[in-house]
Amino acid sequence: MHRSIILTFFVLLSLNSFGQNDSLSFQFAEANRYIESKDSIVQVKKNRIALLTDSLQHSNFEDRKNDEYKLLVKLTKEYEYFVYDSAFHYGNLALKTAYGLKDASNIAEAKSNISLILLLRGLYKETIDSIHTIDPMVLDQKKRIDFYSVAYRAYYDLSNSRWGYYAPKYREIGNSYVKKIVEEGDSDSFEYILALALKSQNSSASYDVQKYCTYLLNKNDLTAHQIAITNCILGISYLKLQEKEKAEYHLLKAVVGDIQSTTKETLAARVLAELLFHDGDLEKANKFISEAKKDADFYGSNVRQLEISFIRPDIDAAVLNKVEKEKRIISNISLIVSLLALLLIAFSFIIYRQIKELKKARKEILESNSNLRQLNDMLREVSKIKEEYVGYYFNFSSQFIEKMEGMKKAISRQLMTKQYDAIELELKNYSSKKERENLFEDFDRIFLKLFPDFINRFNLLFEEKDRLILKDTQCLNTDLRIFALIRLGINDNEKIASILNFSVNTIYTYKTKIKNRSLVQNDDFDQKIMAIKSV
Repeated sequence: MHRSIILTFFVLLSLNSFGQNDSLSFQFAEANRYIESKDSIVQVKKNRIALLTDSLQHSNFEDRKNDEYKLLVKLTKEYEYFVYDSAFHYGNLALKTAYGLKDASNIAEAKSNISLILLLRGLYKETIDSIHTIDPMVLDQKKRIDFYSVAYRAYYDLSNSRWGYYAPKYREIGNSYVKKIVEEGDSDSFEYILALALKSQNSSASYDVQKYCTYLLNKNDLTAHQIAITNCILGISYLKLQEKEKAEYHLLKAVVGDIQSTTKETLAARVLAELLFHDGDLEKANKFISEAKKDADFYGSNVRQLEISFIRPDIDAAVLNKVEKEKRIISNISLIVSLLALLLIAFSFIIYRQIKELKKARKEILESNSNLRQLNDMLREVSKIKEEYVGYYFNFSSQFIEKMEGMKKAISRQLMTKQYDAIELELKNYSSKKERENLFEDFDRIFLKLFPDFINRFNLLFEEKDRLILKDTQCLNTDLRIFALIRLGINDNEKIASILNFSVNTIYTYKTKIKNRSLVQNDDFDQKIMAIKSV
């Protein structure tokens, strides 16, 4: 009574929360995400198996046959829902090793494992034959419950796959094994609740199926495989009740659980594909039936391949019909579009010349405007350069004339008084080098005022190691001064040499050396310099 109240509570909780937490669209997106990452998840499984097989091949089990048996059982379990051939191979090796150990418990366990593998393959007769050779009483409690689980599943599967006349008989035998689990198992274990859920499913007691499955899904200790099994059973239960949205929701959960647990002997994807097909969602149905087919082929499950063969041709045919219908619609649309295109061409031809003339006029206007803007920019820049340097020139000339006038007067007075030593001293105090340095300082100051970003832009034309680092950022060195003159429009090497007091060859050498170090072609270097804008 107490258990019934708890299970009912969990059913109500599940029904209340359905649709609030995870929408169907979210579950489809989640399933697609896992399908896309399926190969990487499978690779992790293969890596884990590779470690076990490597340990089996390279370990010496001569005196540790029990360890060898345990390792073979591990490999059998890894392949159990993954690849039939490998599971059967390692299951038989485990059984052979168990016989060698003469351990009745190990022999019964290995046979139980093989029985499940045969059942997953769809070999019902061989499964039943194997079950009949097993004495469950030699197994410990947990392994005995596992054996009962294989047995009731085998008979339930037989009852669902055979002619109705024999179904009640097989269902009754399956129920007897469920009864053993109820008598001997832990009432809160997954195997116990699952057995009751499957018994209810085979008895068409849908409410009990939902009650048991919902209780299991609210437990926190289930594996991904157990979650997939439970959601699949619950989804099929809702499907029988025609509650399609809930069925899709739980079947999608089951598909994700199968991928997470690398289960290839799957049912959920095929049932979901069939549901989607009958619901008219052919694209999704085709996607999930294809995934189910891949899994069935990968595992080697005869029964799943047979089940898929019943529904896949219908899905393929429906998809083909849809494609053909879309083709006809597209053909009709194409015809209409072609007629409209002809009309459009006719109208286009009429207005083509006008548009062409308009484009031509617009292009000419744009080019004219662009040229005017460039010309205005150049005139503004030239005007500013002239303003600065003409002002500087008159100021410098005035100061120089005053200086020369003062020197002339001083020398005249000294000549009249015959102060020849003073004249000599006066001449010595005058330094053309110093005057030239002052001239360069003034030139640099005015240039950097006009082109404050010149040094930075100049350095961008070189790699980091070749860039110029100046102690005084208000002065230019010879390299920069040469190209500063070029930026001002002085391109003649003779004029540059005269201004800077160098030979023409020296100027040529400087320019060549600088261009060879730059990141741009030598022919393009001067254009890059001219592209540096003034303020």
